[in-house]
Amino acid sequence: MLVNVVEAKAKFSNLLSLAHMGKDEVVIAKRDKPLAVLVSYDKFMHMKKQLETKINLDTLNNLPSSLDNYVGIVSEEELDYGYKESREAYLKDKYL
Repeated sequence: MLVNVVEAKAKFSNLLSLAHMGKDEVVIAKRDKPLAVLVSYDKFMHMKKQLETKINLDTLNNLPSSLDNYVGIVSEEELDYGYKESREAYLKDKYL
């Protein structure tokens, strides 16, 4: 729900209740430019937790890849060829 600043000031209590119930996010705008958002505390904490979750790059790099099937068979240059989707298609066509 988009609400301008003047309306938000006049109806703040109602907007706060809407946000608290988790029914809707309230976007407060000035001259149709969004400035802030009212959300429930639970939703805010959930979003904050998601932002604070750090990705462990070592774990991510060690995940198996469909290209692992070609290691030792195909040169590094061929494995680095193009985008992942096109690499897989290329390698399947050439080696399978």
